[in-house]
Amino acid sequence: MNLSSQQAFSSKAAKLLSWGHWFTFANILFALVVSSLYLISDPLPMTLSGKAFLIFNWLGHISFLTFLCFVLTIFPLSLVFPYPRHIRGMAAVIATFTMSLLALDAYVYFQLGYHLSPQVFEQIVSLISDTISTNPTLSLFVAGGIIFVILFFELIASNFTWRHLTELRQKPFRRYISPIFIFAFVASHLIHIWADANVKLDITKQDNVLPLSYPTTAKSLLARYQLVDLEEYKEAQSVDFANDKVTYVAPSEALSCKAMDSKALVYVFNSEELLNTYLQKHVLNPIENFYQPANKQESLFNLIYGLPSYYQKTIRTQGILPAWSNTVRASFINLPRLAEDVDGNLTIFYIKSDDDLNKAIGQKADYAYAVTDNSESAWHKSTLYTSESLLPATITTPQDVITSVLATTFACQSTSKFTLGNNLFNENETGVNISGNTLLIYKKDKLTLLTSDGKHETISAQQGFVIESQLEVPFLVESLKKLKQFEQ
Repeated sequence: MNLSSQQAFSSKAAKLLSWGHWFTFANILFALVVSSLYLISDPLPMTLSGKAFLIFNWLGHISFLTFLCFVLTIFPLSLVFPYPRHIRGMAAVIATFTMSLLALDAYVYFQLGYHLSPQVFEQIVSLISDTISTNPTLSLFVAGGIIFVILFFELIASNFTWRHLTELRQKPFRRYISPIFIFAFVASHLIHIWADANVKLDITKQDNVLPLSYPTTAKSLLARYQLVDLEEYKEAQSVDFANDKVTYVAPSEALSCKAMDSKALVYVFNSEELLNTYLQKHVLNPIENFYQPANKQESLFNLIYGLPSYYQKTIRTQGILPAWSNTVRASFINLPRLAEDVDGNLTIFYIKSDDDLNKAIGQKADYAYAVTDNSESAWHKSTLYTSESLLPATITTPQDVITSVLATTFACQSTSKFTLGNNLFNENETGVNISGNTLLIYKKDKLTLLTSDGKHETISAQQGFVIESQLEVPFLVESLKKLKQFEQ
C-alpha cells in the first residue's frame, strides 16, 4: 500500500470516527426520550437531593450506555471496514436493535418493576403473551410501528449527520456536549457515594431504576415500595416498616358467600399448656410449617383480619372491622374492640385462662393454635391444628386460616379481594406476610425472611436448614405489590 492510499484510508477512518460521535449524540438524545418511561414508573423522590440525583443519573447513565454501545460496535467496524455507506447502514441496524431492546426493557420495568434478565424470562414471556392475547392485531401493530419509527429515526440520523458533518463540526455548542454528560455521570456517582455513606434512602432506593445500573438490593426495593420510613432511618440502619404512613382502603364490594348458614369455630390459646390440655380431649390433625408472628397481638390481628400487621396500626386507629364481617356474622370472644355475638356463624375465641378453657372444651374447633411472645425473633414456627382430614403441605400463616374458613366453610367467592391469605386447600405455592420489621415471603418450601435493613435469610421450611441463594428480585417485587394492594 502506497502513501496516498494510506492517507485516504486514514482520512476515511477519521471522518467516520467524527460522524460516529455525532451519530452517537443523536442516539443519546433519542435514548433519553425512550428512557424517560423509567422516570415515571415510580413515585418521584421526596427530597431535593433525590430529585437532583435522578436527573444526573438519568443523563449520565443513559449517555454512558449509548456511548459504550458505539465504542463496542460501530467504532471497531469503522476502523477495520471504513466504507461510509456500509457502515452507516450497519450502524442504523445496530442502533435500531439496541434502542428496541431499551424500549422493551422500559416497558417491562413500567409493568413489572424489574429489568430484562435471564432470571425473569418466564415473567417477561407471560407479560408479552398476556399483552398480545388482549388484542393481537393492535399489539403487533404497535410493536411493529415502534420498531419502524426507531429504524426511520436511525436512518435519518445516520444520513443527516454524515451529510452535514462539516456544518456540525463548526457548531459552537459542540464543545459543551461531552462536559455536560461527563459532569452528570461523575456527579451522580459522587452523590450516590455520599448517600450510601449517610444512609439517604431517597437516593439509594433509585439504584435499580435504570438498566445496568447499581445492583438491586433488598434495602433499595423496600425503600422504593415505601415499606421503610426515610425520616426514621438512623445511623444504626435499623428501622421498623413504615406503619405510621400506611393507609388502608377496604373493598368497595361485599363478600359473596353461598353457605351463610354454616358454622365455624376457631380457638386461639394464650399458651401451649392450654392448647395441650384441650388436645387431650379432642383429636385434631396437625399442620406443620405454621409460621405466626412472635407478637401475640400481631398474630391475632393476622388471623382476624386476614391481613399482615403492616395494616394493623391504621385499622386499629380508625376502628375498622374486618371487611369479611359485613357478610359473615362473627362472634369475637375475649378480643378487645370486637364484639361478642351469641348468634354468630363464625366464632373466634381467644382462650386466656383455665376458666376460658372450661367454657370452650366442650366443643371441637375447626382450627386451633397457641400464640406466643418471643422478643428474640419476629416469627415463630409452631403447629396449627384442624378438624379437616385433607392437610396442606405448604407454608401456613394465621391469615390463611381465616381465608380458608371463608372459602371452604362459607363458600365465599373472591376472598383475595378481602384478605391476603391463601386458601389452604387450594394449590397455593406463594405468600407474603409481615411481623414487626421482618417480611416473610415464600415459594413452595423456600421461605425468605427479610428485615427492614435489607438483610435476608432463606431457609427450607420443612427441614429448617439455610439455603444459600441470591434474593429473587422479581418474586420480591411481586410480593411487595401484593402486600400493598389495600393501600390507596
